[in-house]
Amino acid sequence: MATLSTKPQEVSLAQPPARRKRPFRKQLNIALRYVVLTLVGLLVFMPFILSFFGTFKTNAEIIAFPPTLLPEEWLLQNWPDLFDTDLGGLPRPEGTTSVGLTVGLFAFYLTFLLTGMSSEQKGRGLPRRVGLPAAVLLVLAAGYGVGLYLQNAYEASLTLRLTAGTAVGALMLILLGIIAMSEPDWQRVLIALAGSILVGALVTALFTQLATLAGGGRFLRWFFNTALLSVIRAFLQLIFCSMAAYAFARLKFPGKGLIFGFMLASMMLPGAVTLIPGYIVIAKLEWINKWFSLVFPGIVIPFGIFLLTQFLRAIPRDLEEAAFMDGASYFQIYKDVILPLARPALLTLFILQFQAMWNDYLTPLLYLNTPDMWVLNVALQVFQQNFKAEWNLVLVGAMVNAVPVLILFFFFSRYYIEGVSYAGVKG
Repeated sequence: MATLSTKPQEVSLAQPPARRKRPFRKQLNIALRYVVLTLVGLLVFMPFILSFFGTFKTNAEIIAFPPTLLPEEWLLQNWPDLFDTDLGGLPRPEGTTSVGLTVGLFAFYLTFLLTGMSSEQKGRGLPRRVGLPAAVLLVLAAGYGVGLYLQNAYEASLTLRLTAGTAVGALMLILLGIIAMSEPDWQRVLIALAGSILVGALVTALFTQLATLAGGGRFLRWFFNTALLSVIRAFLQLIFCSMAAYAFARLKFPGKGLIFGFMLASMMLPGAVTLIPGYIVIAKLEWINKWFSLVFPGIVIPFGIFLLTQFLRAIPRDLEEAAFMDGASYFQIYKDVILPLARPALLTLFILQFQAMWNDYLTPLLYLNTPDMWVLNVALQVFQQNFKAEWNLVLVGAMVNAVPVLILFFFFSRYYIEGVSYAGVKG
């Protein structure tokens, strides 16, 4: 009979040589990956790096072959020289007033959103039948004031006074109607509305003077134009696109699918199809060479609605139902529940639209035709034609045009990546 051996087996504690080398190989692979990624990144960014160091070189160093990375002598004066260049032309009242009115409307929206939206408890002082008509009269008076301001500034035509006043008044009425949905305290709303209109008027006068002081065909004025246009249009797009996306993603109403499908179909149309009809409409409104032509038509964009709609659909409905049980209105849910959760998507849309306006060339070239109204991309093209031999100044201008967008993406890249990743998730 076979007997079982009770002798304990010896276990070797020594590891094979391959296992002892595995941690070292793993660290080596990680190090090699970092080295390769660093080299690829340097290779991709090498033109940008050469351009940046070229802003401190002389023209002879820039065109020298073989090129050198660092300048022999750092010419820091190239940067101030760029902002001292002047292509001629003085700031016109038609342009400065459109700048002031656009920034004033932006200031009104920002102030009223911060003050009027906090008045959400039912008021006992003023009933709705008194507060709402009084608020509408204030808005109509503000629209009429826009026409008077244009007439006093440079004797604008009747068509321009009517169209600009109507556009500003309509945008203010939309915001007032949205706040009225939450059954607010009308006394506080009237105070907030009057204060916001006053702030908008003061900002309009202030930025009209700042646009005049910034000069005509100067680089400082072009940077001023590009920065303000990019911020204002991106901010207004956030407001209106988020409201439309909330309706498509969270509300039920007849024809929602048809309207959403029509909106998606409009994204298939190339921009060249609507370019000429859009120009004709802008010309009939007498908005050519004014900021109205770039801000008002682009307040709502199909891409922004689609991006935010996809994100909002992924938000659990339990939060919405809990807010309904607490007595919240649709607008309160939109403001207090949906918008805070949609912060990554909102920041993503802001970055994309800020970059789109900052890098836009064709639309400003078509609608803005005097040096005091140009944006950086249009101005750099003209600047390069007039200063063909001044390569260092051209490189400085290119850096000034590129750095703000890179800085914005650097600080908000985490939200941008998070927003893009969640936008395609359907809840």
